[in-house]
Amino acid sequence: MLVLENVYQKTLEHPSSMDLLGVGLVSMTEKCYNIVFSKGIKRSLIKLLIRFYRSEILEKKEGKRIKLLGAYTIYVHFYTIEDEHISIFYVSETNKLIKYDGLCSLSKQLLNSYCSNATFSEINQLCNRAIPSAKELSALLVINTTGHSLFTKVRKDKKYLADNFIIISGFISAILTFSNEVIGKNTGDTLQAINFENQQFLLTVKEGVIFAYLIEDFTKSKNIKRFMELLIEEFLDQYCDCLEDFNGEISQFSNFERVVDKYFDI
Repeated sequence: MLVLENVYQKTLEHPSSMDLLGVGLVSMTEKCYNIVFSKGIKRSLIKLLIRFYRSEILEKKEGKRIKLLGAYTIYVHFYTIEDEHISIFYVSETNKLIKYDGLCSLSKQLLNSYCSNATFSEINQLCNRAIPSAKELSALLVINTTGHSLFTKVRKDKKYLADNFIIISGFISAILTFSNEVIGKNTGDTLQAINFENQQFLLTVKEGVIFAYLIEDFTKSKNIKRFMELLIEEFLDQYCDCLEDFNGEISQFSNFERVVDKYFDI
């Protein structure tokens, strides 16, 4: 792979700022592809875009495309470095005006960072100006339905929660089970929030996993609900095999912290 020296530091000094919903950085060869980094875009959409544009990307060395998809605008920038094809997909709302020069500049920065072997964290920092992380999350607990804590990240000022997350995880699992029996038995309704101090745990249960978000103010960030849903999708996609054959070993989930850091500033 071509390595561009001293590029990454320069890109951090002049990051682009724009109103995007999502970005995806993809590496392709004739035989396979790799989603190097994505933020704000469902992986299912990235895979759909790869299928749609792959033949053109492999055939041509460089190009830019714009496509309307319902209420969204898709931007595709692709490049060739030696035998490797690098594609960058952007998603914005159709009614949002995106500065195209800024978008092209961000693409070059991402390309240079990738070719300079920048880390996941460094690429995330570069994308953070275009798609800022939400700051309203105080804690995230990921729990299986038997009450085992799979992953936890807690803000430093929430010391009580950090010291007692195992007990609190078990309590959340137990009260959800109880509410499903008492509340949802006849109505199908499920418990969606639990008060905790002056905040709320917002609860989502999917594929046997409980996601508990401790939120300061759900109304402050327009992206927070979408980020919550994307985080759940990425967790289930990344750890589907581990969850199916869960043996009680939680260290296998520790790498999920970098996904949390993409979406939330805890």
